[in-house]
Amino acid sequence: MEKEMRMHSEGSRSENAWISLILRVAAASLFGVAAIGKFQGSLDQVVINFQNTFKNTWLPINLVTLHARLVPYIEAILPVWLLTGWRLKWAWILAAFFTVSLAFGMMVAQQSGVAASNYFYVLLCCAGLHFSQFDHFKIGRCCKNNSHEQAGRR
Repeated sequence: MEKEMRMHSEGSRSENAWISLILRVAAASLFGVAAIGKFQGSLDQVVINFQNTFKNTWLPINLVTLHARLVPYIEAILPVWLLTGWRLKWAWILAAFFTVSLAFGMMVAQQSGVAASNYFYVLLCCAGLHFSQFDHFKIGRCCKNNSHEQAGRR
């Protein structure tokens, strides 16, 4: 019985590690494609689009402009961070708060359909944060394992 419990636990950990990796790839593709679209166009146009979206809202234009200038860079950094697995917990936390800011903005702009999608991405980030505790697909870990194996062979 104890052996079966241990095997089940090890199997669950392996499944949870794969879930974490899949969530990382999904979120990285989401943010990466969004960033590419913004960098292919004019970053000034991104700012103008944000300003137009929020011009009739109570959000201060300076805050909207700052957010608009940061968004493409955050969307470009997050995929790399998530895929490398470096300090994964913090990557997920940033991603979750970032998507909350996007969802909140869409609610203020009264674009509830877009906001609903963004709140789904918040949930995806929260799931990623939860499953990151099981994740062992990390670039740093891969390099550490190889260096330890090579040191043992000497």
